[in-house]
Amino acid sequence: MPQMPAAAGTSPHLDRRNGFGTALILAVLMPVLTKLHQIVHLRLANPALMNSDLVTGLNADGVSSLDPNVGFTSQTLGHRAALDLLSGHLPWWNPYEGVGMPLAGEMQSAALFPLTPLLALPDGQLYMHIAMQIIAGIFTVLVMRRLGTGALAAATAALLFEFNGTYAWLANAVINPICFLPMILLGVEEVRLGVTAGRGEGRSVGWGWAALGVALSLYAGFPEMAYLDGLLASAWTMARLPGLSRRQAGLYLARLGLGVGSGVLLAAPILIAFLGYLPHAFVGAHGGEGYRYVRLGQERLITLLMPYLHGRLTDATTPDAGVFWGRAGGYIGLVMPAMAMMGLWARPWRGLRLALGAWSVFTIATLYGVPGLTHLVTAVPMVTNSIFTRYLPPSFEFALAILAGLACHDLAQAAETRRLWARSLFRNGAAALALLLLAAAVLSWGRFNDAPVLTWYRLSIGAAATLALGICLLALPRLDGRRQAQGLAAFAVVEAIALFLVPAVWTVRAGTLQLGGIQFLRQNLGLQRFYTLGPIQPNYGSFYGVASLNHDDLPLPADWTRYVHDHLDDNTNGVTFGPYGHLDPSRGTQAQNLMRNLDAFREVGVKYVVTPPGISPFGWDAGQDPNDPGHQPLHLAGDTRVTLEVPDYPEGNEVHDVSVMLGTFGDKSDGLLLVTACRGTVCASGQTDLAAARDGRYARISLDHPLPPGSAPITLEWRKSGGAVPVVIWAIQGRAGRPRALALDGVPKPGWEAVIGLGSPIPAFMDAPVYSDAVMDIYEMRQPPAPFFQADGCAVTATTRTAATLDCPAPTALTRRELYLPGWTVTVNGRDSPVLREGELFQGVALPAGRSVVAFRYRPPFMPLGYAAFAAGLLLTGLGWRPRRVMSMEA
Repeated sequence: MPQMPAAAGTSPHLDRRNGFGTALILAVLMPVLTKLHQIVHLRLANPALMNSDLVTGLNADGVSSLDPNVGFTSQTLGHRAALDLLSGHLPWWNPYEGVGMPLAGEMQSAALFPLTPLLALPDGQLYMHIAMQIIAGIFTVLVMRRLGTGALAAATAALLFEFNGTYAWLANAVINPICFLPMILLGVEEVRLGVTAGRGEGRSVGWGWAALGVALSLYAGFPEMAYLDGLLASAWTMARLPGLSRRQAGLYLARLGLGVGSGVLLAAPILIAFLGYLPHAFVGAHGGEGYRYVRLGQERLITLLMPYLHGRLTDATTPDAGVFWGRAGGYIGLVMPAMAMMGLWARPWRGLRLALGAWSVFTIATLYGVPGLTHLVTAVPMVTNSIFTRYLPPSFEFALAILAGLACHDLAQAAETRRLWARSLFRNGAAALALLLLAAAVLSWGRFNDAPVLTWYRLSIGAAATLALGICLLALPRLDGRRQAQGLAAFAVVEAIALFLVPAVWTVRAGTLQLGGIQFLRQNLGLQRFYTLGPIQPNYGSFYGVASLNHDDLPLPADWTRYVHDHLDDNTNGVTFGPYGHLDPSRGTQAQNLMRNLDAFREVGVKYVVTPPGISPFGWDAGQDPNDPGHQPLHLAGDTRVTLEVPDYPEGNEVHDVSVMLGTFGDKSDGLLLVTACRGTVCASGQTDLAAARDGRYARISLDHPLPPGSAPITLEWRKSGGAVPVVIWAIQGRAGRPRALALDGVPKPGWEAVIGLGSPIPAFMDAPVYSDAVMDIYEMRQPPAPFFQADGCAVTATTRTAATLDCPAPTALTRRELYLPGWTVTVNGRDSPVLREGELFQGVALPAGRSVVAFRYRPPFMPLGYAAFAAGLLLTGLGWRPRRVMSMEA
């Protein structure tokens, strides 16, 4: 086997002694060990527990991801794609979201990603994330080895990148491409080594890894992240040009161009599906430059170094917290950037070091809006088409991890570097760290008014002080450079793993998914759709294989989003059509828009409406969210009373029941909740057993007789009777122009109102719930919805969404209530027939008289070309691993 060239004082003997095998073993084992508590279910990793709204007994200390799309898109759509793949079908189309839409072309499903079949398993997302961490670690080790560093440097860089801040804070599809950045860079280094190796050394032409990394980055399902990582790969490529002759540089760039081209050809099927969908898609703020002026507040810069100084994920300790957590995408900690600064200055790989340092400075400056530097980065094409504040961190986290590894290499190898490091880092660095801690303490102290967050503040300061002290102790003269490098690496890795574990440990302890309603829908829905006002959150219909009209996704079919706005609910934000995402309370709640546009809902095939339990969704004022900013609990215990005056209840409505949103301390409240409701001089009362009440849900209390219509305001009074555990009534900030008087024990709460619903009789278009359990009620439309397959005068037999048999007495047209989009084809009695556009949304096909067997199929346009390109890419990628002496004629 040919010997690897050494660099910068490294020898093959040293490499063998240090053991790259150990570095690879650590890269594989550490992600498994750090998530062992989730693997053995000491903590639960299933995103459905936090996001599906199908859980009872939820016991959670916090959230494990900043982006709920870990559940709404990655888990749900990825699981649907995995099931399609395992059943032998390419997942081009999803019939269970909206009125049908592309699945692979949507991208966030990562439908054709090789790791996606894992999502068919229970906890499959956990295993998928562990696998991606392992891939990231292994290929970082290989990149460092190819550069010529020792195994300690390689292991340090790999572990720091495996446990980066983005992997800690995000878990949706945005993280999927990250692990393939070092694979691409391994290809860059292989190509460079190939063009500099002598004829007899048998090096490959080298672009194979670059091609595979590019292709997998694109299949991974988040093109914005793949693109931004690709910019760093380009900078790395340019930084490795020095030292090459003109001829070598030409070969180097040409071969890398072949590698990138091979990767794009390999990814042709997913690119054709995605790019073919975009002209027909709504992309929200990703169109134009919707994110050009997005920034993180500069006062939050300290969080980059001390990520939990202001509390854990989503803790709202400062006025800017909600905006910050919605835009943040990672952190770097304290020790890694300190090591990276040290790793900038040695001579070997000088151009690469400076390029990685410049990349880190420029991208971090971009996140926090530093004038000048920010404008340089945002001027790069397509950067401002994405939330770059969330998607840039993995690239500078990788750059800093590599620099930290190089610092370890320098310290272990060169006596001159060791003396420089001891003088600059131990003295100046420790002093700077101490000043940083002091500044953090002074600037942040006044922001904390809550004991749990103050605890995290103290822990952060204490941990940082311990790290600073430990680094200072490493400067002792009796420690040689290698021992100092080992100690510094240990501090950095321990800090990285500890920070990584905070979201993973302080999360879901327990919870049970209640799937009875899912089973009911599977047995009774047929080819129709349901519409949810709460439980079975958008896209979880896709997960469980029941057709939901709701969506929460991007990109989306533009025709569908227009139809939703024009005919179903004009108060949505476009991205979300469901319980959340409404724009203006004055334009109607979700339930009010349902009632207002009932015929349109029936026209798109809605048979059932799914609602939260215990409250009629059609009751007046129902559907408020106690998680709105500024919510507060009103504790009921003993003789405490909560009163609310409601002057704006419609004069012509009776009141049959009163619902109120409760907090029951994890379903532990007991005793009775009593309510008295009055309208003028007429009063009624009711009660409910708190032992049966659910935490964070409405409790619906029927009145002993209805309150009649009238002009007098409604007054409500709640009190608790018996039991040992108190109960909470949730209050939210009142809406402008709607004066309501809330009081606790007679003490007014100006500007606040209780989260309530006042029930009239069930509307005429609904019957009583046909199914109820602890998490949902299901109502059936009294008038049947439009059929999925419809042809006037024909007898229709259909058991699947893609095939039907029709007996027609005369020629007619068939309407199929599935979204019309280029790519659909149909055969009638085995012969191709054109798919016509029926109305604003649906598909139509002409039928002859007599029996017709109709079969529909969707495949993105031009996909045969994609398959041919994939085959060509496979061949070119294989050639990228062939030995150079066979492939080339150069001397």
